[in-house]
Amino acid sequence: MCRFLCLIFILAAMPLLFAASVRQKTVKQVRYSNLYDLMSGNKFRTFEQKGSFNAVGRGYLCVFDKDQRRMLCNNGKIELLHVPHSENNSLWVSNLDWFKTLRPLLFPATVPRKKITSIMIDMGHGGKDPGALGAISKEKMITLKVGLRLAEILRSYGFQVHMTRTSDIYVPIDQIGAMQKRYGSDLFVSVHVNSTSARTVKGIETYCLTPAGAASSNGGKISNTVYAGNKQDPANFLLAWNIQQSLLRRTGAVDRGVKRARFAVLRDINAPGVLVEIGFITNAGEERKLNEKSYIDKVAYGIVDGIVQFSRTTKPK
Repeated sequence: MCRFLCLIFILAAMPLLFAASVRQKTVKQVRYSNLYDLMSGNKFRTFEQKGSFNAVGRGYLCVFDKDQRRMLCNNGKIELLHVPHSENNSLWVSNLDWFKTLRPLLFPATVPRKKITSIMIDMGHGGKDPGALGAISKEKMITLKVGLRLAEILRSYGFQVHMTRTSDIYVPIDQIGAMQKRYGSDLFVSVHVNSTSARTVKGIETYCLTPAGAASSNGGKISNTVYAGNKQDPANFLLAWNIQQSLLRRTGAVDRGVKRARFAVLRDINAPGVLVEIGFITNAGEERKLNEKSYIDKVAYGIVDGIVQFSRTTKPK
């Protein structure tokens, strides 16, 4: 009886999915819903301003660009799964973005609830694989230092921690998913350092797995392949959002946004997971910071803050 009553309560509290009043259309084989209908049905106010479409409510200000996949939520950058469609002074967002991006972001109570007790940390690269190279350091050593500090803090918070490595060794990438499943961790975080030929580029970006029916943020074709990690799509996004925002608060770094990619380490896990690019080793200023203990602390605490916030949000009632 208790389970039945709890289910009724949850369903009653859930926000609008697709009522009859939500207009829909198909554009280039992608199904879209009208932004005004979606948001007003969920007690958001929507309006157009300076060429963008805004939605305000529940403590959020969402800004949609009608020509780009990027949106802002309380000034935080998010790469959408499809470019919004603009027509007759109205904006339409893809149904995939509603279920995989907007709904978990604006209504986190819709994300499946589970008590978080254990986290698996993957420190990118290692051993014979140095990762990206900077002027004074290698990615594999930065990720190791951050991962060890991250594990230390998480354990002090009472979490159980599993790690893909604790020293400078090489772990084949195709074994990481199997390790996560064997440990049975509740969350997965892979730590990496970015690089580019443009040495002025800097900032932090956090990735979750690209859902089926969309192209990844950095290009490529739409894929309909469903990976094991896609079972957690809404939770993947919410975890990525929480970690990205917490990292920005702790570090003051440039916000490169929450993005999607089909990285191998995210495809085969059976828990919510993200890959965090904590800065650019090819930017002299960021490389210097990433080798400072005080900044490593900021990065580690930023990731922990995001995990704790996600854990609180999805904790069973």
